Amino acid sequence: MSISQIQKLFVYNVWAWDHVFNSVAQLDAAAYQAPQPFFWGSIHGLLVHSLAAEWIWYNRCQGHSPASLFNPADYADFAAVRATWQPVRDNWFSYVNSLTDESLTQTISYSNTRGDHYSLVLADLLQHVMNHATEHRSQLSPTLYNLGFPTPPLDYLAFCLEQS
Repeated sequence: MSISQIQKLFVYNVWAWDHVFNSVAQLDAAAYQAPQPFFWGSIHGLLVHSLAAEWIWYNRCQGHSPASLFNPADYADFAAVRATWQPVRDNWFSYVNSLTDESLTQTISYSNTRGDHYSLVLADLLQHVMNHATEHRSQLSPTLYNLGFPTPPLDYLAFCLEQS
């Protein structure tokens, strides 16, 4: 995979999250916080998890290994989550836009939140970040649909067609 492809995936990621965010923004607080059949308990919990994952992987790329993810209780509402997410996005774009094709072959070493040590090739790590986000958007989309706030199609192909 080339850096231009990785950069395009990061643009796609923002595009797709923005579609989800537009639907989430229409929910009232009760629906946003209501228990859902996710590991993270609610739409709020799943969004905080997704935000935290993007934040922690960015930090790992910078040579830091945070010991924990974010706690949903630390975010009052969707506005707080979204406000925290924007600087994470900005950091990712600066970082990804500073990379070269050669950079993608470097190894990133990190510790997970349990303290276990791992190493990944940067290209694989970046693909994981995008796939992880897609997984969670795919969990949110049917839930939002069932709540009456469907997202438009989030397929990468829909993004590409819209961009052309």
